[in-house]
Amino acid sequence: MTEKQDYSQNELFTKELDSGQYKPRTAANPFFTRIRGYEKALLLIMGLVLLSIISFSLGVEKGRRSVLISNNNIEPISYTIQVAAFKNRNLALRQAQTLARKGLAPLVFAKGSYIILCVGKFSNQESAQPLLTQLQRTYAGCRIRRL
Repeated sequence: MTEKQDYSQNELFTKELDSGQYKPRTAANPFFTRIRGYEKALLLIMGLVLLSIISFSLGVEKGRRSVLISNNNIEPISYTIQVAAFKNRNLALRQAQTLARKGLAPLVFAKGSYIILCVGKFSNQESAQPLLTQLQRTYAGCRIRRL
């Protein structure tokens, strides 16, 4: 006596989309719904730290490039011939006057507790070499140095 039913037993689970059943809502961003509030704050702080490190390093590189560009505009490093170093300023000035009478351009400046006596300004070491050999006859400890 079983009668064949002409409908299937899907009363609770119909295939219709608009059946009025509860459908779980899918989140737009499931990653942020699964993490807790304090974890969101920690992720935000880590992101800000990472962003600040990257921006700082880019700023350092930009500063380095600007220094290299500005150094190209400055005159090249000049060289001079160091004739002697004195403890007494009067002796250094007297030797500078002697070199000036010979037609040389002396430079006198202080370096620590010493007074350095130099002669001339040269753009490279090769241009200072002839005067160095001439000055070594009088001043034995001459050497070429950067200004």
